[in-house]
Amino acid sequence: MIKLKNILSESSVWDRKFGEPLPTLTDVMNKKEDCECGGDCCSVTEGPDEQRPADQEVQRIVKAEAKLRERMFKLEQIFLRDARPENVKLAKDIKKVYKDTVTKFMREMIKLRKKMK
Repeated sequence: MIKLKNILSESSVWDRKFGEPLPTLTDVMNKKEDCECGGDCCSVTEGPDEQRPADQEVQRIVKAEAKLRERMFKLEQIFLRDARPENVKLAKDIKKVYKDTVTKFMREMIKLRKKMK
């Protein structure tokens, strides 16, 4: 398997006449599919080197979200110390807002990261 970096460093990719547009990734892929081996050895793959930075950022976001969730629960407990009905309602509201916004964001972020190739 050939990585995208290796394809771009091949000299055949840059063979062009003056004034012709630069080749696009689609052009390069079409050339590779037309190779004599049937295209199996020439497929483009992105390895863990490209995905590792994204995974690191996801982990940082997850850690920050855990701290935020802990603080939110502490705030909820402060509201619940005085068990008046309005304070109980505020505690429920803050928990609901957290779930609707931050939890939804975290789910979407993880889902999008898994789609990254």
